[in-house]
Amino acid sequence: MSQVAEIQYYHHGRFRVAGGVLPDAITAYQTFGDPKNPVIVFPTCYGGKLDSQSYMVGEDKVLDPRKYYVVTFALFSNGESSSPSNTPAPYNGPYFPTITYEDNIRAQYAVLTQKLGVKKVFCVIGFSMGAQQAYYWSVMYPDFLERYIPICGSARTSPHNRCFLEGPKAALSASKDFQDGHYKSTPQYGIRAFGRAYSAWAYSQAWFAKKGYLFDGKYTNLNDFLREDWEGGFLEGWDANDLLTLLNTWQMGDVSLVRGGSYFTDCLGAIKARGLIMPCKKDLYFPPEDSQNEMKFLNNAKLVIIDSEWGHMAGGGSNVRDDEFIQAEYYHHGRFKVAGGILPDAVTAYRTYGDPSNDKVIVFPTCYGAKLALGSQDYLVGEGKALDPNKYFVVTFALFCNGESSSPSNTPAPYGGPYFPFVSYEDNIRAQYAVLTKHLGVRKVFCVVGFSMGGQQAYHWPVVFPDFVERFVSICSSARTSPHNQCFLEGPKAAMLASKDFADGHYQSTPHHGIRAFGRVYSAWAYGQTWFREYKYLMDGEYPDLNSFIRERWEGGYVNNWDANDMIALLNTWQKGDISIVRDGGDYEKALKSIKAKGLIMPSKTDLYFPPEDSETEVSHLTDAKLHVIPSIWGHVAGGSANPPDVAFITEKITEFLQAP
Repeated sequence: MSQVAEIQYYHHGRFRVAGGVLPDAITAYQTFGDPKNPVIVFPTCYGGKLDSQSYMVGEDKVLDPRKYYVVTFALFSNGESSSPSNTPAPYNGPYFPTITYEDNIRAQYAVLTQKLGVKKVFCVIGFSMGAQQAYYWSVMYPDFLERYIPICGSARTSPHNRCFLEGPKAALSASKDFQDGHYKSTPQYGIRAFGRAYSAWAYSQAWFAKKGYLFDGKYTNLNDFLREDWEGGFLEGWDANDLLTLLNTWQMGDVSLVRGGSYFTDCLGAIKARGLIMPCKKDLYFPPEDSQNEMKFLNNAKLVIIDSEWGHMAGGGSNVRDDEFIQAEYYHHGRFKVAGGILPDAVTAYRTYGDPSNDKVIVFPTCYGAKLALGSQDYLVGEGKALDPNKYFVVTFALFCNGESSSPSNTPAPYGGPYFPFVSYEDNIRAQYAVLTKHLGVRKVFCVVGFSMGGQQAYHWPVVFPDFVERFVSICSSARTSPHNQCFLEGPKAAMLASKDFADGHYQSTPHHGIRAFGRVYSAWAYGQTWFREYKYLMDGEYPDLNSFIRERWEGGYVNNWDANDMIALLNTWQKGDISIVRDGGDYEKALKSIKAKGLIMPSKTDLYFPPEDSETEVSHLTDAKLHVIPSIWGHVAGGSANPPDVAFITEKITEFLQAP
């Protein structure tokens, strides 16, 4: 496999641009992977150099060179491609001509077709100005492109966006050392002022309120953050004329100027490529309302909002949680039947780890309260962990209704919100099977591993597809949801449904009362009584009292990360779990005895959801299963990532089970 990391330069010769001509235009680019693989284009953004693309390009990242041929492009004016700072007279410095997005895309197309021999692009993905280029690609070359993914961007730069950019532009242009672009040395006053004028727009108000600028102790105060991150960031890597010229490209962005006769809606409606539109909930540059408006006119696109306080920077590799969310992959099933009706375009979110050619495939689906973006699966996946990508090809799946796969919160009308149809475990397994077989080329699964609702999926896999799964591991779970378990779940559900702001699922803003009540009702069930008696909720001094623990861990955990309708819909899946419904006409014992796969069943000694007695009964009917009780006071969460000794126990038993003949 070829993997070329050095920067390459394509000379276009004389090249017309919006503001005139470049006598010898140059496009800087990098390539990663095998040219025979599907081609992905990943252009830079404002403030981006080619080395800034590494957060998404690499093995086990979403743009994996083992799967794709990735081409990264540097924008004109970024200092790597032709720019005011590197172009000789007479077009150097302030005399550099105006460049549009259209000019950039024409240049990138020339590199792909004339130099690299690309005949079709599988996907263009971009963040910010890169996202706007992704839109332009889909408009300018409609038959050359299959998919596009704009992250924190829009199809045109809004008046408000253009207005905000006037601030940092004015700060630089008016500075005493800029000299109308004819400076002989770095205009420090101007660039520092530019950075400070720009900085407040990059993050949300909530991020500043929580002192995100301290970066967990990296900076001691706001001024240190501004000086190092914003003044220093532009001073160290950027030329002042480059900054202004590239900003002008951004301000002029509007796909309808390319085609559509300036009719924005007609231009969007003519896009053929499949789109995944990903704004950030609290982006001050490109707010999600702009994307929601664009979605009204796009014919083949899905909207997924990044629920983050990091504002615009959520899309650019600034924090792990948002990176995980963005880098999840999405499989579109099209029209998909589920237990409660139909989903017109069902989507399954997933991630892969390791070598796809490894025939030892492990499936690790999420549980209740888990998201791929939150790193919920990380405690078992990774080098030296139970599910080591060096040994296995690991595929993690997000459940329907978890906010990442198709859910009430991300499904458009008429099936959004409270109208989302009921989804069963069997529906989830069928969807995951489709991703594995149709998209990833998997012929057999070595093992399905799951915790809680993931454990129930692990039980369902060998029942729904008995000859496809060799082994399964069910942690703190059961093959069916017991009457007691169903009953306990009625408590948090009732608290949510009865709350004064849930509005029967038609809420217009987050129903804080309902979600907080849900969390409080739920919280006492998650741990063993001894855990509470030993004051474990203080978390070794992290919390001063029980109420603080409940407020932050349970109220905050759901309020910050979950949609109320998603919570209820996913809970309904859990309540109706029963492998005997899939086949065997409700005969539970017969369903258990029919399982061919080898099983490892690991309940927690103090679990109030799925007590070990249930697992003991199930193992007595399974033909080839081992029972290992987790000796923990941590109750149900012993099976998750909460307590390192429990994780070590689980890891040891899974490792033994996977290595056994």
